[in-house]
Amino acid sequence: MKLPQVVIVAFDDWLGKQLAEFSRDHRWLLKETRQFGACLALLQPPRPTVLVAQVDPHADNSLSALEFLVEVKRQQPSVATVVVSDVKMSEEDRTAWTATAFDLGARYVLFPPLSRPVLEDLVGGLMASVLSRVARGEKSDAIVPPPQRKPTEEVIDLAEEGAVE
Repeated sequence: MKLPQVVIVAFDDWLGKQLAEFSRDHRWLLKETRQFGACLALLQPPRPTVLVAQVDPHADNSLSALEFLVEVKRQQPSVATVVVSDVKMSEEDRTAWTATAFDLGARYVLFPPLSRPVLEDLVGGLMASVLSRVARGEKSDAIVPPPQRKPTEEVIDLAEEGAVE
């Protein structure tokens, strides 16, 4: 198995600094970039990965942030993605943005306040989940519909049991 990695795409190096020691202690690769295209390249070849993506929903390039999430899910469905935004938003906008990010494959969406312990716990838990799936031989976290139940031939007559008067 290839070494697990934490990939960070962010506007600055704050997220990388928060996770550097934690990643090093777990012997995970930590890769950082500031561009979505470069981040997609860092996800190749496939390996156990947690992606932390900082996005600005109000930026002119927010559409490219959404397209980036779509591409990550399309190209690497087993990557566990965390979306982080430090932009101030109304509760309604925050809810809409969160729902959109979830629809596009994010496992978590975080807003301030953010702290190192929260980030470490989140990334650690996601990596444990990813590594567990790899150990079981699962290739992706695609949603599998529940099995359909076959209709039973038995008919229950509630009138016979006194349920209906």
